[in-house]
Amino acid sequence: MLFIIGPCALETIEQVKPIVSLCKKYEIKHFRAQLFKPRTRAHSFQGLGLSKQGLDIITYLKSEKMAIVSEAASIEQLESIISFADIVQIGARNMQNFELLKNVGKILKNASQEKPDSQFPCVMLKRGFANTLEEWLASANYLEIGGVPSSHIILCERGTRNFSSPTGITLDLAMAYKAQQISKYRVIVDPSHGTRERGLVIPLTKASIAIGVDGVMIEVHPKPWESVSDPAQALSIEELDAYLAVNFAK
Repeated sequence: MLFIIGPCALETIEQVKPIVSLCKKYEIKHFRAQLFKPRTRAHSFQGLGLSKQGLDIITYLKSEKMAIVSEAASIEQLESIISFADIVQIGARNMQNFELLKNVGKILKNASQEKPDSQFPCVMLKRGFANTLEEWLASANYLEIGGVPSSHIILCERGTRNFSSPTGITLDLAMAYKAQQISKYRVIVDPSHGTRERGLVIPLTKASIAIGVDGVMIEVHPKPWESVSDPAQALSIEELDAYLAVNFAK
């Protein structure tokens, strides 16, 4: 089971330290560490980027032996995170950014050749808000043709935009299950973005695991109400700890 936790966006060292402690308590190895944040509104927080503050957090996470999951929304961003990212995330808005998809494999391959002792990173491809299963798999095929091994491609279901759900989005577990059944890729679920509501995250995490997906990615923050992005969907450390204590205690 691939378990990824972390804040919506990196903010400070103080923000990530208690989350790292939670990871170690339950032997969770993968940390959601977003330096770049594609946002709907131009004036919203766009991430720390390659600032000293942002890179200091990455250095700290690496010193704590965390595997880094980080998003790239452009070729330039991909080239800037490849030195530290263990899983490169291609977000929902870029699922059909074909020029980016074409270049991912080439960039990762070149980086791996420059550092022969490094492992080839995985690529997580989130499904777009209104994309079909066929379109999702077609985008994954771009990655594979570009040089990303199928074993290193991870599909991530993060919900479909609609007008009937009270949160404006519905997590499509049928889509995740079907993708797992008919493709050769690993499939995980993001119940945080897929619900946009803190109280729904744990129930949908349980449902995701019940259908047999390969993993989940959950947003957590020491003080969710102070999160600079998507505060309504972030679990507190106490909430996630309580769930993990019952379901994943060693």
